[in-house]
Amino acid sequence: MPKAKIVAPQEGARLQALDLRTLGRPIHLLPLFARALRQELDDFLERELNRRYHAGFRIDALRQQLPAADELRWQWHALDDWQLGSHFDRGLLLGILDYRFGARAAAPDGELPVETETERRLARTLAERLLPRLARAIHQLGHAPQPDAPKPQALGYPAQSAWQLEVDLSSFYASLFTLRLRLNASAFDALLQNLSGQRPRLGGNADCANFSDRLRIRLDARLLEQELPLGAVLDLRPGSVLSVAMQPHAEVCAQGSPLFHAQVVERQGKLCLSGFADIE
Repeated sequence: MPKAKIVAPQEGARLQALDLRTLGRPIHLLPLFARALRQELDDFLERELNRRYHAGFRIDALRQQLPAADELRWQWHALDDWQLGSHFDRGLLLGILDYRFGARAAAPDGELPVETETERRLARTLAERLLPRLARAIHQLGHAPQPDAPKPQALGYPAQSAWQLEVDLSSFYASLFTLRLRLNASAFDALLQNLSGQRPRLGGNADCANFSDRLRIRLDARLLEQELPLGAVLDLRPGSVLSVAMQPHAEVCAQGSPLFHAQVVERQGKLCLSGFADIE
């Protein structure tokens, strides 16, 4: 068997890695969420800032992406089982304070002044008013009645984020500011579930169901199998990339026993198995 090629870390850094967090999930439907969130944010800006302070904040762009490591100071709040994070650019906070106190809200020139407790308090207040709207935008995508928005509870520790949103804002007199929002895994899973329209199935009366309906067999799909010599395994280092090719067919097993061959296809952003054939 020929030795598998191991790409050097320098070359592997230029390759786009497959992120398992998005594999087979309805990522392509996220623009529907962006539309619902933008409506909530437009209403938030109009009610909380523009009318109250005669400001002119507007949304210029909204982006969604996987979170990356940064040195920003994030605020995290708990809403029931969800944990949502927020970060407001200091230029945005200073602009809101200028509007509040009747000053001309212009972009600060040069180095920003020392951060004050007033800015931190304003950031907490904005987060407590904004995050329930983020949760409402997620609930709007589902078919179930929307629950009453709980009051966000501040967390004393940073949560593990699964998805990030960046909103570029501008006003009459200032250029772009950025508002950043993050969702933890449970909130992101709920978002994807609402997007895909998948609802938990209600179990019927098992005693009245047919035997074929009550019988459940777990099937496992074996998509890829790679064998490496011991020397190649010992040579693996962080950043090493294995060169593999996804096979067009998968082996479907029940309790480790191969039963079928199936074709691997993609449908609406999900990996699916089709064309089952018995293994003889």
